[in-house]
Amino acid sequence: MYVDDPNAAPAPSAGSGAGWQVEPEQVREFAAAVEEVRADLDAIFAEVAELTSPAYLPMLGTSPVGQELSAKFADRLAGEAGLKGQLETALQRMQEFVASAERSAAGYQGSDENAAERYRNP
Repeated sequence: MYVDDPNAAPAPSAGSGAGWQVEPEQVREFAAAVEEVRADLDAIFAEVAELTSPAYLPMLGTSPVGQELSAKFADRLAGEAGLKGQLETALQRMQEFVASAERSAAGYQGSDENAAERYRNP
């Protein structure tokens, strides 16, 4: 995703001859990948919400043992420490990563546009 070339021409604000170079196409590809991740996250949220609907709750009979097992399965699915809670935590962390990646991509794009503007209007 980046070019790490010690012989590359330094960016205008770089203090040394080494550095990295990010091409605008790479930023666009990264932004597209971020959008794909966001769409996947939305799909996962929808599936988790569907799993907690009454249609997916186990029906193990009316005996006390069956009802206890059914309640245990429901708790393992929808409880805070259950599958839904763990998925929500994982998805929240992924969402934070995606937001950070979007800010980074916007920063690269802004930096590239600023540099281009300096060359257009010396």
